[in-house]
Amino acid sequence: MNNFISYLRLLLLATSGMLLLCIIFAMNPELADGTLSGRVCWFHFTSVLLAGGVLLMEFTTQKSRFIFSLPDVLLLLLFGIVLVSYNKEENLQPERFLFIAQLVALWFMLRGALQAHQELRPFFITIIIFTGIVPAIWGIGNSINPAPSTHPIFKLLEISLKPEPFYGYIAIIFPVCLNTLLRFKDCDKTAVWESRTFLFYFSAFGATLIITALFFNTNEPVWIAAILSGIWVCWMRMIGWKQTKEAIQRHNKLFAISSIILFVIVTAIILAGNIRKAQAGDRRLLIWNITTHAIMGHPITGTGIGGFPTTYAKEQSAYFKTDIASTKEKRTAICPLYAYNEYLQIGLELGIAGLLLFIFWLAFSLYYGIKHRQIGASGGILALGIFALYSYPLQLPTYWVLLLFLTVICVTNPKHDKQREQRSIPYISAIAAVLTCILFYGQKDSYYTYKEWKALQDLYHNQAYEQAANRYAGLFIQLYHRTDFLYEGAECFCKTGQHDIAIMWLDRALKLSADPELYYAIAENKEAIKQYQEAESYLLEVSRILPEKGYTYFLLAKLYADPSFSHPDKFQKAAKKFLTFQPSTQNKITKEMKKEMLQIIKSRNHNK
Repeated sequence: MNNFISYLRLLLLATSGMLLLCIIFAMNPELADGTLSGRVCWFHFTSVLLAGGVLLMEFTTQKSRFIFSLPDVLLLLLFGIVLVSYNKEENLQPERFLFIAQLVALWFMLRGALQAHQELRPFFITIIIFTGIVPAIWGIGNSINPAPSTHPIFKLLEISLKPEPFYGYIAIIFPVCLNTLLRFKDCDKTAVWESRTFLFYFSAFGATLIITALFFNTNEPVWIAAILSGIWVCWMRMIGWKQTKEAIQRHNKLFAISSIILFVIVTAIILAGNIRKAQAGDRRLLIWNITTHAIMGHPITGTGIGGFPTTYAKEQSAYFKTDIASTKEKRTAICPLYAYNEYLQIGLELGIAGLLLFIFWLAFSLYYGIKHRQIGASGGILALGIFALYSYPLQLPTYWVLLLFLTVICVTNPKHDKQREQRSIPYISAIAAVLTCILFYGQKDSYYTYKEWKALQDLYHNQAYEQAANRYAGLFIQLYHRTDFLYEGAECFCKTGQHDIAIMWLDRALKLSADPELYYAIAENKEAIKQYQEAESYLLEVSRILPEKGYTYFLLAKLYADPSFSHPDKFQKAAKKFLTFQPSTQNKITKEMKKEMLQIIKSRNHNK
């Protein structure tokens, strides 16, 4: 009976952990935003399954083995800052806040599971490698033949993987593959039935596919992350700290010169990655610059999670009023949802204290990985840390799940120290499992909410606005944190003449995003109810945030040409600004707008 419970416990933990790691393949076309919402729902359900396994583990073992480490404390402190800094009145990102709480609970469940069952470690590493092999195959196939495949499996993979920067994902898994390959390189190459030999060939296959897939990608940050983490793994496996220290003492001058040269090379590669595509590089540098200024405005408290887009837009508007801003910066400016640098975004949303705690949590996880000889997992953390300098991986649930597994593998001691048993705290994992179940219950209806929204989107796209408007209103409480939902609902209300409700929804959306389309939609509704000055103020606000966006001046000119709000001088300035505006690409819509503006000018001159 005891053996049966032990096998059942291990089976449940292994299966739920495997399903969690396979979140990258999760998507549901029946849900609105099926890739992201499908993965979040998958995370909810698989976390509950893991919670069941952890509860079974806690109450069928004689003694809990959970021992607190410094990363555990740092993670709790970081969540404390998230809790304190979150704006509960505005409640900008309730789903994300809940997800962060579930991640903390997941961390402690995984820590307890790995401490109790060390045999789960190689199993999870094998699954991690598998989750890198499939995207690598898809990336190679898509690069060779960009035409979409008709096979339903590849259609599913295309929908599931394409919206996410999965090249960064496979770059993070590359050092895990490389470490496993080097670790088992001395295995019996002919004994394919042995686990060591299987892992050797499996990791070699994965590393080869990932390198091949990366060859088709010209994204420098991905290459930097893969190369530097690969060098780290090779160094730790083939040389190590002791031999390196001895070599430095024997050749200290050569080491100093080599370090300087390596630093210059890495810096040059990083700069080349930002400058190679001039416009994209300038845009990213501008985003980093504006975000840094915004951090200085909220150094202690931060804005709270979800506060980045609107805070960034206000700071960009203020920056463009100064003489420092160049014309090139104004031309390339956008209103981003992310800072394209996770450290800057965390610094803005959680303050400098939150940023330091996050960095310390990563650093000490890496330290414990070195201490416990978890070279592959520590290399994965290093790769993700580098990739996070240039992208937004931590805004996606897939990367968070991968990061938690890698950090837990690093922090959990593979050789349980019996002398520290007296310092263990009982039932920590059980408490985390119970918390996971409670959090799951709090969002149990989210699946059906997104499914209903998907049905409403069909009505919206079929222009059945009157039928959709009332049903959109019924989902407002559940989805008032989704900008796209608010925009769709507002358009339904606008088309049915309910402009006041549309404005209310769009005002809420502006607290979540600074997308210029939201400003345009509010201006349209304000103009429809004869509130011309307020419509003008929203358009002028866009012109301050994005000074070189021609469509803003087109709408301003049309507003000033309205007989009920006629401003000839303002019309002349806005029309001139629009007509002299030269977009990067001339398309049919741009030509039609210019033709319409010339007709308005001609009509006004004729009526004088």
